[in-house]
Amino acid sequence: MGDESRVEKRPREVDGSDGEELKRTKTHEEEFDELFEDGYFDEPVETPEESARKEFVSGLSENGFRVTEEELLDLLSALKDKVPSWGVAVERRCLGLFLGCIARSTRSCRIAFVAQDGLKLIGQVLKEAVERLEANENREEAGMLVLACLACLKALPLGRASLWEHRQSIGKPFDGLHKWCASQKSALAAELRAPTLELCARWRRQPKPAAQEQSPEDKAMRRRVVDLISQGLSGLGAPSPTSPQKSPVGPLPSPAQLPNNLVAAEVENLLWGRYGRAKAHEYRHHARMLRTNLSNAGNAELRARVLSGELKPEELVSMDSNALAPEDMRKRRQEAQEKAMKESIVEELVPLRGDGVSDNDHFFDRGADQNTAPAVWVSPSKEKNREEKEKKEQEAAALPMLPPPTPFTMTVPAPAPVDVSTIEIMPTPGPDDDDEDELSVLRFLSAAP
Repeated sequence: MGDESRVEKRPREVDGSDGEELKRTKTHEEEFDELFEDGYFDEPVETPEESARKEFVSGLSENGFRVTEEELLDLLSALKDKVPSWGVAVERRCLGLFLGCIARSTRSCRIAFVAQDGLKLIGQVLKEAVERLEANENREEAGMLVLACLACLKALPLGRASLWEHRQSIGKPFDGLHKWCASQKSALAAELRAPTLELCARWRRQPKPAAQEQSPEDKAMRRRVVDLISQGLSGLGAPSPTSPQKSPVGPLPSPAQLPNNLVAAEVENLLWGRYGRAKAHEYRHHARMLRTNLSNAGNAELRARVLSGELKPEELVSMDSNALAPEDMRKRRQEAQEKAMKESIVEELVPLRGDGVSDNDHFFDRGADQNTAPAVWVSPSKEKNREEKEKKEQEAAALPMLPPPTPFTMTVPAPAPVDVSTIEIMPTPGPDDDDEDELSVLRFLSAAP
């Protein structure tokens, strides 16, 4: 009985005549072959969005994470039209990467970025990043976005007066960031606190803008001065500075220029900080002088230098009327001054007597009739200068002519051998820390989320 039960439990081997087969376990090699045939180990197919993102990132990294003025409009157009279709997470990183690259670009490119409403873009990224920090949502990425925004703000040629014009887009998110850094004790808050306080200290050193003035009389006076300077920056025949300025459409002007109202607010702010209420008369006089010289028809080059950021507002305020005048006017003034100086010099003239007593007898013509000829006068200083000039010419003519030191005749000494044992090793041979920190942020934002 026990033998029959054991026989039933054995698997039956059936031939193919009755249509049944014995099922067996697959080997590892067979399972691997099936997975390989099904494409399990194939590389995942890259989506068009990911390909476009990589192309966008590689275009920035190839230039050393810098943006040229020629490609600025194309990048801004891509950020507005194409990048949003790649996903919200990818869009955030592309925007932060772009702002970090703007901070490393040339002055002309940064000016063009501001002229194309770039401050609104900074405010958009900064606001969203601060909201994520406050909500404790992916703080690492939010911190990287904040660092990119702060680096861009630090690099832009803008002060407290310009940023007051964008207080809604940038001022409020920046205040929120300042409060968050002050309330948090984490390492990320400590990292963000340093650049935040640096910007705060820079802006607090500048006077309050005209719009923040408490006194109604002072506020009205300062606003009139802003309009005066803006009129000067517009030049003769330009549109009214009080009219709203729109971003240029089409190719950027070369060189790129800041809006007149932002530059005028910066210049007025510096003037008020220089004079203040106690010297209101000098303040108004200086403002009128700037407006007159800037609006001069021959000062188009000066206006372009100021609006392009080449001539900083603090340098413009420190220039006098002579330095602000056009070049041809400066030449005429200099010639008139030199002529007036020559005419104002009164020199004692010595008569030539010819009596053997005067030191200037060698100039006297003894053949002249002393009874009828007028007295002859001579300038001692001019005669002394003439004699010194003739003496120098004679000495120079007596010098021998040496052959010129051309590359064909001049022998270059061989370099002295360097003793390797005496070379001093720098204590910190690594790259600049600030630049490495910026690159680490840009590398993070270049990766896929």
